[in-house]
Amino acid sequence: MRRAIALAPYYQKQVSKYSCKVYLKGSGVFEEIPTMAKLLMDKKEVKDLQEPFVLETVSKIDFELPDKIKQEVLAVHSSGKDNNTSPMGMITNNLYDADKYGVVSPVGINALKVYRFKLESVFEDQGFTINKIKVTPKTNGNDVFSGYIFIADLFWNIHSADLQLRIPMADVNVHQLYAEVNKNTWMPVSLDFDMNFAGLGFKMKFKYVAAITDYKTTLNSALDHSFLEKLNNQQVQDQQLFEKINDVNSTVQKPVAPKNKAQKQIDALMEKPALSNRETVKLSRMIETEAKRNSPPEPLEIKSTFKVSSKQVNNDSAYWVSLRPIPLSETEKTSFVKKDSFLLVSSKPEYQDSVRNFKRKFKIKHLLFGKTYDYSVDSIKHYERFSTPNLINPTSLSFNSVDGLKMELPFSYYKSDSTGHMMRFSPTFAYGFARKKLDASFTYEQRLNGMKNSWFSFGAGTTTADYNLSAGQSSMNNAFYTLFLEENYKRFYRRDFLQLAVGRDLANGLNMKVAVEYSDNSPLTNHSNYSLIDYTDKEIQPNVPLNAALSPWQLESHQSFVSQATLEYTPHHRYTIRNNTKVYAESKYPTYSLSYKGAFSGISGSDARYDLLKIGIRQKIKFGIDDHISYMVNAGTFLNSSKLYFEDFQHFNTQSTGFAFNPAENSFRLLPFYEFSTQKSFLDAHINWQSRRLIIKHLPIIKNSSVSENLFVNFLSTPGMKNYVEAGYGLNQIFLLLNVEAVVGFENGKYRSAGIRVSINLK
Repeated sequence: MRRAIALAPYYQKQVSKYSCKVYLKGSGVFEEIPTMAKLLMDKKEVKDLQEPFVLETVSKIDFELPDKIKQEVLAVHSSGKDNNTSPMGMITNNLYDADKYGVVSPVGINALKVYRFKLESVFEDQGFTINKIKVTPKTNGNDVFSGYIFIADLFWNIHSADLQLRIPMADVNVHQLYAEVNKNTWMPVSLDFDMNFAGLGFKMKFKYVAAITDYKTTLNSALDHSFLEKLNNQQVQDQQLFEKINDVNSTVQKPVAPKNKAQKQIDALMEKPALSNRETVKLSRMIETEAKRNSPPEPLEIKSTFKVSSKQVNNDSAYWVSLRPIPLSETEKTSFVKKDSFLLVSSKPEYQDSVRNFKRKFKIKHLLFGKTYDYSVDSIKHYERFSTPNLINPTSLSFNSVDGLKMELPFSYYKSDSTGHMMRFSPTFAYGFARKKLDASFTYEQRLNGMKNSWFSFGAGTTTADYNLSAGQSSMNNAFYTLFLEENYKRFYRRDFLQLAVGRDLANGLNMKVAVEYSDNSPLTNHSNYSLIDYTDKEIQPNVPLNAALSPWQLESHQSFVSQATLEYTPHHRYTIRNNTKVYAESKYPTYSLSYKGAFSGISGSDARYDLLKIGIRQKIKFGIDDHISYMVNAGTFLNSSKLYFEDFQHFNTQSTGFAFNPAENSFRLLPFYEFSTQKSFLDAHINWQSRRLIIKHLPIIKNSSVSENLFVNFLSTPGMKNYVEAGYGLNQIFLLLNVEAVVGFENGKYRSAGIRVSINLK
């Protein structure tokens, strides 16, 4: 296994490009649906869910490193909607690429830390000696396999695998078979995934089978393939299978140039009779580094084309019988018969008209339950939707001491096309019953050029705003504490505003945004002291934020004219292009930011005057399904604060309540709300490490659970809070729902406070 792990980067990148033909069949069925879900659906929806679903596709794939993909669906046979016909996710999800999808591969670089391996038997297959190896995780979790992997002797590549994977509420069985499609070139030829889901009252079964044929491969010129020839010669001599050692038609090419120092070191390790764990990791990393060093620079554009043949549905049953590696089951046959009957009906113009009218027709019940009216035309990639709010949705209601019970009604209109243009109009109405005030606001956004990410937006309205507008306590948390614990934390002011913003890419990964805003701001007072429980030692606090540096005049009524300019840069920011629109991918590089915000007095009666300059950096480094390290650092100073009101102080993300409805990453868990907001210089930093095998996950009691662990450190330095450090450890996803953290805070190295924080995973 050390050899297989060390050579995994080679086999992962052995082929620089390939083409193949893929037959893919996916099927699934709901075995159980909870009673509550049935009550929320009509009888037809329940019946449709209980019917088995089958999808068959035949596709042609052309792939080139690092991620250039061309896909053409040649045929589709489906008992449901003909969506998700791309087989690429199935093909690339082989064991050499498992780490990319958040699962520790048995041949991954961390495999020796995670798995125990045991040789159970040896057998011959087509002239190769195959080792059957049992794979057992040292610590169970959502990112580890168990079962068997089969490794070809001497060449140390994967021959096949029969593995199991447990993820929350589901068990997955993975069967994979690799074959020598060209000399010494092994590729997956059969992939089989079975998944059983059970959770929240639902039970479902899914099965995906892929058969891959007609491979044409090109060896990666960035790699040294000569060791394969040596191994092949050794096998020939030992087993006497060939008369000639040097095959003129061999796809393995001997190097024409002298080997460099790194290649010689790789050869030296390859020739060692046994490898230590340290040498295994070293060899794996050296092969990976050598491949990157010799490869051309990674292109910025992630090219992926997907095309469906115009004749992809019109194939008779004999065509599919000739392709299937496994015949259809009786339930799958029945599913196709029902679909064919449905197609006869759905192809009629009157049926298509009724479906279109159903998506657009107004009904009285939509006033209560909301509705999204769809005016899209898929054939020309024109998308147009109008959404109305759901009046009985609990999230439309909130409660605070200023407005009392508050209802928000958001509307939305969206339109886009294949030229890269987009328009969104979002009006929102809100009524505070205690304050007897109707608030109304809207934003209008339009994208002018999708390739340059050029856009502008306009907004106006009147709202009840939090003084900490960017990172304040959530409305749900505030309502919970106000109603059940008689503790109101959010502080509000009235904000009537007009704003205009524009933005565009100056270069790839370099974005600029400029905004101006005029606002009329005034203080608000509490209009409600209601709480469901009346505590004798508590009372609703006045709507006045507590801050030692705050002067009374900084909460008075005033007008502000504010301008802001922000530059953000992410090096080598890769992207895809969809409908003439550049869509940035999640980057593995940090994002740097520089921003200026200033208020200018005398413009339309503006009172405020200040200048704020900030710089920042942030990054998230993923190395598993949920495992990641993230950090962010922001520093800034007020160059001028001659007339600075409280809403324009530099506020920080403080989430100091003992309970929250959402996790609070990159926040201060122990600092009070508003108290350390500053009008001077500041440094704000956060680092967070989340892992599923950190400390206590090695204990027998919880090692098989889905719990993950979290270590974090927060830092803040302002004139009012010198060198504050907050460190904590937490357990996430307890029973898939709860997060619990223990936190301790220090100021200038001296203990300040400690606490336990509990949150629910609602997002």
